[in-house]
Amino acid sequence: MNINYLSNKLADGITRELDYSEDKKEIIAYALETAGLFVIGALLIMLIGYILNAFWATVYAAVFGGLLRRVSGGAHFNSPLKCMIFGSIIYGLIGFLAMKLISHGLINTYFLILILLISFLLVSVLAPVDSKAKPLHSGSFKTKLKIASIVFIIVSFLIISLINDPVLSVSAVLGIFYQSITLLPFFNKNHSCNELI
Repeated sequence: MNINYLSNKLADGITRELDYSEDKKEIIAYALETAGLFVIGALLIMLIGYILNAFWATVYAAVFGGLLRRVSGGAHFNSPLKCMIFGSIIYGLIGFLAMKLISHGLINTYFLILILLISFLLVSVLAPVDSKAKPLHSGSFKTKLKIASIVFIIVSFLIISLINDPVLSVSAVLGIFYQSITLLPFFNKNHSCNELI
């Protein structure tokens, strides 16, 4: 079933019952679609993490990568559903990779700091990346998003440094690194969908 269709039908029922205008109907439909995609995406991420026996690693990677995406932007697909499915699979694979790296002892603190430093540099130079669907016109807003992206990586570094949990540390760093890579111009030649994950 098409989530856009469902959200429009629900919004139609709500606005008819409350005697709202067409503009309010559009806002409600957008909010319902966004919320629906978020819930489905979160459940899909958790399911993939569970199937790959990397539940918490997948959740941590998705939370850190997803929060950075909110302020940094990044590569897009041509539909929110494709973005959600691809992002869920990628975060599941990141969680799985994190667990394998930890179990084989292939990650150390210096390597994590190096990955975060690379992410910091990518974000400092490239963020925020907008799309045709969500262009950024305001220079001051772009500056605020860049600062928020940089601060997020610094705060993440502090969290990872203070919490002695290798699953959290490795997964968060890999999630941040993946999100930072989506800022590269190579992945943003054809901006064409709404931000989702």
